[in-house]
Amino acid sequence: MKIEVTEQAQAKLEKYVEADKKILLDLDDGFGRYSDEGTCALLTKFRILVLDEGADLSDYSVHLESPIGTIYFKDSAKAFLDDGMSLKVDPKTQLLVFSNTKEIIDKSVNIIDAK
Repeated sequence: MKIEVTEQAQAKLEKYVEADKKILLDLDDGFGRYSDEGTCALLTKFRILVLDEGADLSDYSVHLESPIGTIYFKDSAKAFLDDGMSLKVDPKTQLLVFSNTKEIIDKSVNIIDAK
């Protein structure tokens, strides 16, 4: 499965990719080792987690191919997988936007360097 990452989004993630970090597109749903707490059921909140090369990614079994390499995705978030997935930068807010062909899933995807 693939995800488009626009040039502007690539620029925001470039320093992490160059440092050989693992990039996770994480649904903060309370499941998995990197999700502290789930958000309200009415709110879908994704975030980019940047982890060191040796991080345990066993909760992230879905691998999305992208122009910046593999982006790892949690099995419990598979309902959001669809054709035409993309990460873009909103020109007004300069925040990352995660969407697919059907909808904008999250308008403000945070980047968290978990070091």
